[in-house]
Amino acid sequence: MGPPGGKGKSEGGKGYWEDDFDDGGFDKGGKKGDRRKGDSQRDGKGGEKGYKKGDGKAGEKGEKGGEKGDRKGDGKAGDKGDRKGDSKGSGKGKKDAGKGKVEAKVISKGLRGKIYSFLGGKASQAHSGFIRRADGENDVYFDLVDVIEGEPMEKDDVVEFDIVEGTDKKHYAARIKKLPKDTDLKEAGQSLKSTAAHVASKTGSLTGGGLSLGPSKLGGGKLTGGVSLRPGGLTGAVSLRPGGGVPETSAASPKVPSKPATDDPEEDAGPADDCCWGRVVSVRGTFAFLQQLGNDAGPKDIFCRAADVVGMNSLDPGSSGPDSLEIVLPNVRNSNGFKKFYLNLQDEVSYVLSKDHMGKPCAASVVKERKGAWRTGRRGGPRKPEVKKESLKDQVKRLTTMDVDELLQNVSLFEEVLESSEFDPSHLHKIVAMLASKDLADETRSDRFYRVFLDSSPMQASLRTTIIKQGAGKHNGNFLEEVSRVIVEIVTRTTIPKEIRGQLPLVELVEAWENSVRMGSTVARKGLSEDVVVMLKCLEKTFPEDVTLDRVLGLKAPKAQRSAAESYTELLEADHYRDMPILPTSQEMIGQCAFEVTENMRTYDTCDDYIQTHFMLLREDYIEPLRVGIKLFMQNKHSPKDLRVYQGVKVVGVLSTWEGLVYRIELRKDEIRSINWDKSKQLMYGSLLCFSDNNFQSLIWATVWRRDEDLIAKQSQLDVKLPFNPWDDRIQPGKVFCCIENVSIYFEAYRHVLVAMQNMRSADVPFQNTLLPHQPEPVPPTFVKAETDLWHFHNVFASCEKADSPVAAPKSFNILQEWPEALRQALDLDPSQLDAVHHSLTHAFALIQGPPGTGKTFVGLKIVHALLENTKGVRHSPILVVCMTNHALDSFLEGIYKICESMVRIGSRSKSELMMQRNLRELLAGTQPSREYFQARRSLMDRRDHLREELVKAMEGVDRHYLAVADAKNLMSESQFEQFYKGFLDYFDGDLGALPEDPWEVDDDVWHRVMKVWLETKDPEKLAPVVKHQVGGLPSFEKFGLVDEEEGDEDFLQAINDGAEEEAAHENHDRNLDVEQQDEKKKSFKDFFQEMNNTWLPYMEDHWETLSPEMRSLNWTEESNLWSLSRDKRREIYRQWLIEAHHEHRSILPELARLLERNSDQRAALERDKKLAVLREMQIVGMTTTAVSKYQLLLKELRPEICIVEEAAEVLESHILTALHARTQHVVLIGDHQQLRPSTAVYRLSKNFNLDVSLFERLIHNGAEHVTLLQQRRMHPKVSRLIKPLYPLLRDHARTSEYPEVMGVDARCFFMKHHQYEDSEGESHSKENSFEAHMVAALCAHLVQSGYEESQITVLSPYLGQVRLLKQKLKRDPTIEKVHITAVDNFQGEENDIIVISLVRSNRAKQMGFLAVDNRINVALTRAKHGMFIIGNADMLVTHPLWQSIISELESDNCIRDALPLIDKENGKVFEVRTPDEISVLIGNDLHDTGGAGMISLDEYRSGQQAKKNFKGNGRGRGAPVADRWSELETPGKGGGKKGGKGKHSGVAADESFSATSVSWPAASTAKEPPARPQRPAKSMAGEDGVECELVEGKKGEEDEEAGKKSGGKKKKPQKQKQVLLMRG
Repeated sequence: MGPPGGKGKSEGGKGYWEDDFDDGGFDKGGKKGDRRKGDSQRDGKGGEKGYKKGDGKAGEKGEKGGEKGDRKGDGKAGDKGDRKGDSKGSGKGKKDAGKGKVEAKVISKGLRGKIYSFLGGKASQAHSGFIRRADGENDVYFDLVDVIEGEPMEKDDVVEFDIVEGTDKKHYAARIKKLPKDTDLKEAGQSLKSTAAHVASKTGSLTGGGLSLGPSKLGGGKLTGGVSLRPGGLTGAVSLRPGGGVPETSAASPKVPSKPATDDPEEDAGPADDCCWGRVVSVRGTFAFLQQLGNDAGPKDIFCRAADVVGMNSLDPGSSGPDSLEIVLPNVRNSNGFKKFYLNLQDEVSYVLSKDHMGKPCAASVVKERKGAWRTGRRGGPRKPEVKKESLKDQVKRLTTMDVDELLQNVSLFEEVLESSEFDPSHLHKIVAMLASKDLADETRSDRFYRVFLDSSPMQASLRTTIIKQGAGKHNGNFLEEVSRVIVEIVTRTTIPKEIRGQLPLVELVEAWENSVRMGSTVARKGLSEDVVVMLKCLEKTFPEDVTLDRVLGLKAPKAQRSAAESYTELLEADHYRDMPILPTSQEMIGQCAFEVTENMRTYDTCDDYIQTHFMLLREDYIEPLRVGIKLFMQNKHSPKDLRVYQGVKVVGVLSTWEGLVYRIELRKDEIRSINWDKSKQLMYGSLLCFSDNNFQSLIWATVWRRDEDLIAKQSQLDVKLPFNPWDDRIQPGKVFCCIENVSIYFEAYRHVLVAMQNMRSADVPFQNTLLPHQPEPVPPTFVKAETDLWHFHNVFASCEKADSPVAAPKSFNILQEWPEALRQALDLDPSQLDAVHHSLTHAFALIQGPPGTGKTFVGLKIVHALLENTKGVRHSPILVVCMTNHALDSFLEGIYKICESMVRIGSRSKSELMMQRNLRELLAGTQPSREYFQARRSLMDRRDHLREELVKAMEGVDRHYLAVADAKNLMSESQFEQFYKGFLDYFDGDLGALPEDPWEVDDDVWHRVMKVWLETKDPEKLAPVVKHQVGGLPSFEKFGLVDEEEGDEDFLQAINDGAEEEAAHENHDRNLDVEQQDEKKKSFKDFFQEMNNTWLPYMEDHWETLSPEMRSLNWTEESNLWSLSRDKRREIYRQWLIEAHHEHRSILPELARLLERNSDQRAALERDKKLAVLREMQIVGMTTTAVSKYQLLLKELRPEICIVEEAAEVLESHILTALHARTQHVVLIGDHQQLRPSTAVYRLSKNFNLDVSLFERLIHNGAEHVTLLQQRRMHPKVSRLIKPLYPLLRDHARTSEYPEVMGVDARCFFMKHHQYEDSEGESHSKENSFEAHMVAALCAHLVQSGYEESQITVLSPYLGQVRLLKQKLKRDPTIEKVHITAVDNFQGEENDIIVISLVRSNRAKQMGFLAVDNRINVALTRAKHGMFIIGNADMLVTHPLWQSIISELESDNCIRDALPLIDKENGKVFEVRTPDEISVLIGNDLHDTGGAGMISLDEYRSGQQAKKNFKGNGRGRGAPVADRWSELETPGKGGGKKGGKGKHSGVAADESFSATSVSWPAASTAKEPPARPQRPAKSMAGEDGVECELVEGKKGEEDEEAGKKSGGKKKKPQKQKQVLLMRG
């Protein structure tokens, strides 16, 4: 019999009681005619259900001379069908499959009678007896276990029962119900239809002490106890075994020598090494039948009674129902704490095989097991006695009572305790105390104890949580001191302490000590002991970046994180990445870059240089757009598409949240009234905002923390947070700010990587011999050694073995040796794919280049599969899988899920339903945190609430503009206050009324009356010295000396990316938001909001500057009688009191903000521990690159040893670097550097500093070993031939030639060339071409009409503007509105049957833009499987080497013309069309009739081109772009590109720098007249680089490196027109 798997309907099994015991029970045979040897074919998770034919000579299915039964399985999901013989079956079965039940043959129902007698004498001792029927028929045998609800029975009790027939044709009673004794026996009985679960009898167990039916040492015996002898009844004297009689032991005793009886059920619970396994397949009454499981399982089902169930090893108690056995064990023992549990259909059990009184097999000592346990269990002879396992509590107690010598002999016990799943913080205290003992610490042989403790996952999960709880105020003796001693001991015993820095909770330990000192806890009430101080100083010396003791030892603390340098001098002096501010300063924004930025080099001398280079490049990539944007704004030349400006911004309050202190700001309603917040990306979570109230002389940086749509729509309010320091005194009510948001960069994506890199040290960087030098030496992963390199590939290559291979693929071999040649013959893998797998498994840092369609993902899945199968014993962490996009990550993880379900996906932007179920948030929701977690969280909440109360007091004191009595008492001495109040009483000189005589009983109401009298005013608040903040106009740029009348803004404008806008904007937006959804949708009901209404008071120094000399000389402390002063002096003294009290409260706020921030950090650490507990149980962790940057701390603590990065050539090197750590042992990078490169915001940094060169590309150019996949299986050869210049060795798989012909077009790959110009830009930065948009829409309509589905067609364009235009055009036609349209950059890694490409670019200047980038050309031309159609201006492309070779290839078979050969579906004729109007006529669809709008004639086009040639200075050479970017490094200078030859095209996308086109040429979309003639004024071109200088204004004639050669002459002053800030990436 095969192993179980299919769950569902299985018809045709033998009927209940029909040959159950004599003929082998239920038929498990799969073959016809042989029920015993057939395969049930119920394997697998799919749950195939089938109809089983029995042996049935009579011709009936599933029947052998008897009734046909019906056994229903418990199907979960999968295909349902009939299973006939050994076939698996197909088709859908019955919908109700899943409720397994075998019906017994019922003879009569609802009969009545009286209990006549009991077997064994007394009723209290009996287990069975006989019922005398009221109808006069023969007495019927019954068993007490069949009594409903286990009611006690006595002789002559009236009962109601059913009669069923046993296999021996005997009758017995079932479903017995006790009736009142006065019940009329002659009254017609009713059928019993109880739906209650059947309860096991507590007296009639076959394993009880009533009767033994098995062999005995005694050789004979008598029947001395009650026992159920069903089926068959009891007829006369019985001899149940050879030797006569029955010994007094268990009724279902296994065939083993008898053992002393025990009253502890735990000794019988749980599967022993020698046990059988089964699955419940039917339930009837109080017994069930078990299908045998395992390799030696027989075909017969095994009889089992509820009373023989002795325990449960499963955590699932089951559910009550009519088909369940209810099991109740005494004292809830061995049932995992449940008072009762149930055996349901399909539950799996272990049991001992025994025999009943008739010698038939039955189950004894049955234990409910977890699902799947039988696959790892062993079956054999009888169950062996189990030794009671020592509990973890006892193990810990035994360990802690040992002396040192005993401990050294029990290291394995120590490891077992730490790795126990039951290990929790309650045990941690004892373990820490043991390790902190002086005896163990002095023992030199105890190193292993501390190493095991450090590497233990449960310790990592609970140590920090416990420390946080201690630091929050709940202390347990000397735990902190003991932990400190253990950590110091670990550090001093470690050779290189820096390597274990990430494993130690150093920050939390120091903060816990600080809180202990601050709160005066018992452990630090008299200050820290000398030993503690010495230990902390030792840690500070070893880890100065993590351990700062200034606050612990009572000194003033430095800033936790430098957000910006304090002065320009300090800025210039910061020359190391660890000292540099992450946020820019005012001088850096208004001036030029203050730091030196070096290029991304091929090699590095030191690791510090390596980290610094990438830190500075990444920092400059986000700062330069901010710098340029602010400059353009101050010149009033900014574009709203790039820079959002919000005037009149005010602060209205602060919030205390779980993430620290947050400011609430209010925007002007007229500025945001028209914004649709449901769709807008303005002010989205994580956006960086720049605030200034002094014309940008000083800057305040903040990020959007929450954009609540209701709050911002109704009240125009928004929540922002300072990125590093929690408090800034400059943000205060009363001030009016100007706020700038640069939408071209997303700060959150930079911030986390920059922080991670700034905290990185040289020792943290792995693979330094690979990352830094030229031609690194390959080494295998550290976990692969010569003695342990035997790896198993049974499952890895099972799916790709050739069916007709003459040799079998080896299943196991030594991977460090030469791989068997038989693999190449037996596997359906091309040699390069097998080489890639070999290379990845034997190289610690592996690189796999995968050209388009070569199966990079397939190879990646094989690598992951091999690692999962062979590294379980050497890995201590899950495998980290990183992808660039959410779609790629979902696809890759879905492939892995088929081989390993133990995975988690981090990030919330998944669109896969399967991966959404594996999201970390979903898995966390299904786990129960430890008790220690809740205690620590409660402690943090209490601490937070206390801090909030203090914050309220301080904020109220700051916000009020009157002097409270408490403030007055603090300002004055006791005698001064008493004298002042006495003066009031004397001055009042009237009826005191309710005024107190004692000055210390004065409250705020009385004090308010005192102040009114003293100040001679009705409202003292009006006397507050409030400064009215003036909002000045924006300064001119000349004020800062930043405008040169001759040169304009060329220097800083050249820094802008030439590529207009990021063409993958939507994908990048999703990528940027790839964090937990709670970031954007934070719950606010737990936040505490404190409103700030009043303007804050000035500093005393500023106030004194407004006073007269007389008032400045006033000193109230020297005045003897304040009531005798003049009113003006009294009021001035009152103002000074207000200012002093105001700043007294105000000085508390920064410290409170810091403490709240620390509280939030501790809460975040607590939540990370909760996540880590889930992650450490997984085998795979999947993340996007954005999530990797977001969850740096989580990865740092998880420390994955294996990292696999797909699309690695698209990822910035800094992102991959921060995903690694000192213990990373294996990295596999999969990608293709000849496709898309990493996206950057500043083109200058990519071109001149190689920022867009990925780690993947750099290592390949450095000579690192790598494997290139050489066989593509995607594109038809007619398509793939176009990219052979990039991949000369690429071969086509044979199946690609078998694709069907393209329907509707008389060509498989065709370039339709035209001469229609692109549109003018207008307000859009990107490019559009209306003619191509109309043509593409019409072509798609024709393809759909020819027989293609919309999902089979994809339209690509390199420009987002064209993508938007295409979507508008295609939406007009319902037949093609679902055709997928996207930018080229967003379609890497994707494919479709038909690809239509709109190239867009067509202009007189022949500026190619993105079309000049080989990588984008490569991606665009390699997405099609069956056919590809390109629409563009071929004349634009002939000067580009790659396009020239493509065009030549197409010309070889006449596949590039100005007419597209379309096939009429009706008559099959070929029609050549040149316009969308002609296609509209062909398909009979007027929606694509344009009437020729916007098109020019060929003569007009040629005339314009000839006019272009007549201008002087048009000889602008274009550097030939090739894949080898590194050839530029051979030229002198930094980033100086060559003109021609190798190197990156010097003018890539040069026309993208600015948006507005010149008025000298007509727009393509409206041009009806021929282009301008060459008779233009000569001086307009004097000294210009070429005609492009007139196309885009702004830079000096739009001189661009893509424009080519320069001609001499005087430069022309640029026109004073608005310019647009353009960013890419």
